[in-house]
Amino acid sequence: MAHNDASAASAAAMPWWRRRGVLSGFLGTVLISIAVLTPGFVPNDILDRSTPLRWLRVVLDLQVGRVVMAVGLVLLFRGWVLVRPAADPTLRLGRVLTLWALPMLVVPPVFSSDAFLYADQGWIIHLGEHPYYSPLAEMGGPFAENVHPVWKGTTAVYPPLALLSQYVVAWATGFHAYWSVIAMRIPVLLAVAVMAWAVPRLARAHGADPRTALWVGVLNPLVVIHFIGGAHNDAGMVALVTLAMLAATRWGKAGLVLGSVLVALGAGFKQPGLIAFIAVGLVSVAPTLGRLTLVRRFWRMFAYVGAAGVITAATFIAMSELTFGFGWRHATNIGELTWGMSPASVVEQIIGPFVRLFSDYPLLPVIAKIFTVVALLTAAVFAWYFFFSDHIAPRRVPERAEHAAANDKDFTSHPIRWLVWAFNAIAFSGAGFHTWYMIWGGSMFGVLRYSDRILRWAIAACIMFVVVQGGLEYYALRPIPGWLLGAGLGWIFLARTRHMRINPCADAASEGS
Repeated sequence: MAHNDASAASAAAMPWWRRRGVLSGFLGTVLISIAVLTPGFVPNDILDRSTPLRWLRVVLDLQVGRVVMAVGLVLLFRGWVLVRPAADPTLRLGRVLTLWALPMLVVPPVFSSDAFLYADQGWIIHLGEHPYYSPLAEMGGPFAENVHPVWKGTTAVYPPLALLSQYVVAWATGFHAYWSVIAMRIPVLLAVAVMAWAVPRLARAHGADPRTALWVGVLNPLVVIHFIGGAHNDAGMVALVTLAMLAATRWGKAGLVLGSVLVALGAGFKQPGLIAFIAVGLVSVAPTLGRLTLVRRFWRMFAYVGAAGVITAATFIAMSELTFGFGWRHATNIGELTWGMSPASVVEQIIGPFVRLFSDYPLLPVIAKIFTVVALLTAAVFAWYFFFSDHIAPRRVPERAEHAAANDKDFTSHPIRWLVWAFNAIAFSGAGFHTWYMIWGGSMFGVLRYSDRILRWAIAACIMFVVVQGGLEYYALRPIPGWLLGAGLGWIFLARTRHMRINPCADAASEGS
């Protein structure tokens, strides 16, 4: 312990940008940014129009780029672990996030080519066509050739605010084949800034350590790689839902109204955000729930959730009717590739070859529906666990986990707990899964006051997610080997960090073990 204290004091005396963790993470994002400039990481020859980049792409071929990417990812995760709150309690994590983001601001999208189709959707709107009825890559323009083959010929699946932001960004940058795509990061950077502002305040309101919450939920490599690097519009949803939870926590019934509107706006970027109205409705009434009988508790929850639902629905419907409507409900179904990462797809990959010996019936849509039902049932189980298990099938809870127990009389944090785990369950439902979906709930995971042991498991999960996504995108690694490799590397991390402290104070670290 004395050695750790001396190390922390030595780090505190050093300029923040020279500390080991900060430099490691920065070098990691530099290498990741270099890797995506190499051939095979960008759809076509856009970068070759610049002579210096053309020379770089000659020197760094695809295989070298893969090595550079792998080293960059290792350094980013190493930096993230080294700047954890217990290891460097004086470090201002917002500065670190800004520094780590800088190398990624002007390079092609990381781990995804979605930003190209965002720009193409902006082009479709510019032509006066309707994005819900005009297929991607079939209107010509500067972005068509870079739309991923899976999406070519399909129609927009995104709700109205996502489409509007994509159009505004593409228009403001002159529909440039490269810079309009890069500029898709602008709304994402604003969203991440909102997350960095709101998450610590939400943590403080729920009795959690703000720095730990910021480290877990915003400085997380998934956010750096997928939101900042990949420019995914999920960031807008996450930022607005986080603001909604903060408003509902701080301002009671007025916060319920404001939070419900913010949830609807967040769902305007990505539809799964709609479920947050349940948590927003419960936050203001949660402190009183533990003292109520089962019947009174149910009806009070029903009334508040119902009020939040009405406001959210009215806002979302009005927003949709004033813009592009609800055409996303009938968007072209790409069916997702059989070799996808979702649990449904993995099951199909395992049993599909045997079933196809007897029938050609497509399995994936059926399995995806089963997993969707399972996800909804899981969300219902979490609702029982956090709100009703003290009355319905009560169970004995260890004393040191009482902050997370559903029979704890203080239900204040239970709505946000339910939301985080419900988001995680829904992320795994259906045929399509991408690892940035885990940020939906993961952005608020640090608010839940979990122990160091659980946070180490969360780090291991992040390692696994990056391995499986990166393996599929850049290394031609099939999902099942990717999951196995990722789980193995996560397990190695757990084995080597058994006594690693994350929470800055011993009391917080002992909770929930």
